[in-house]
Amino acid sequence: MCDYAALGESKERERITACLTDLESFDPKRIYIPAQTAFWLNVFNAVVLRDAPELALAGSVKEVETFFALPRLRVGGLGYSLDAIEHGLLRGNVPKFGSRRPPMRRDDPRLAHMPLALDERMHFALYSAARSSPPFRVFDGGNLDAQLEEASREYLRQHVRVQEEGAVVVLLRQFYWYAQDFGGVQGSVETALAPLDDEVVELVDRRRGRFEVRFAQFDWTLNQRS
Repeated sequence: MCDYAALGESKERERITACLTDLESFDPKRIYIPAQTAFWLNVFNAVVLRDAPELALAGSVKEVETFFALPRLRVGGLGYSLDAIEHGLLRGNVPKFGSRRPPMRRDDPRLAHMPLALDERMHFALYSAARSSPPFRVFDGGNLDAQLEEASREYLRQHVRVQEEGAVVVLLRQFYWYAQDFGGVQGSVETALAPLDDEVVELVDRRRGRFEVRFAQFDWTLNQRS
């Protein structure tokens, strides 16, 4: 939870804004390959934190979607929305859920800054300032694998549910939106169960595939501290 009103008037938000503004003249080609994903995760999360007061004004999920679709910053002279960072770069320029078009055209110069490999754990690292969002984190390119593993483990353990003696597995909504990133439903279940306690996983394993998969709703309400 965050006190966004206090954040909006803070020195910390001024620093975030200044850092993001400086990226206008930053050349992403300077980022060494292992740090590319960490860089774009940090940029995404920082923009959401900077612009959260605007997000607080959203009165519907449609308006939240518009927030992520609008241009938010410039990096190396090129403009980016949050959707462009998430789906265009981090997800390998594939359509977002509900769309048939990739965010960027094949000749888009921003594609040159796409990380070389998709890491599906990014879905447990992107901050959206919502109650169902992963918590805000800062990532280090030199320790990204361990940090993504920790972020995934904590987020999955908090939200994935095994019910009715293993007959029902309740997955995060991200597994519904981005099933292809996890290798379909089976891959999603395997990913979701991996960090859970052994006795919980055993309940599902005993079912030999005879269990129901459900997907939790995503609560887009701002995680505003009252």
